[in-house]
Amino acid sequence: MNYWNLIPWTISLISLIIAGLSFLHNSSKDKTASIREDDLKFDGIKESLLKANMKLDQVCATTNETRSDIKSLNKDLTEIDRRVSMMERDIKTAFNQIEELKGMVNNHD
Repeated sequence: MNYWNLIPWTISLISLIIAGLSFLHNSSKDKTASIREDDLKFDGIKESLLKANMKLDQVCATTNETRSDIKSLNKDLTEIDRRVSMMERDIKTAFNQIEELKGMVNNHD
């Protein structure tokens, strides 16, 4: 058996193994880089969602304050309506009394 014939085959086999290992190594680097990119994207999405939630919380707080202010205004309007009704009744009574007094003054003359 001639060992000199095995040398090219051995070199070819070693080169093939090195090429396969290099391919696998680069492939795992690409996967790792892809995972890192995806993590950065998800971090950006998480940050955006957090900001959106904070804005929604602010909107809810403002809405609750507005609702409270409207309730207070409704109470004030109800009180004003009650007072205006009382004043209208008192004015009507006063005008009726004035008319009665005019009638009494006219009858005495």
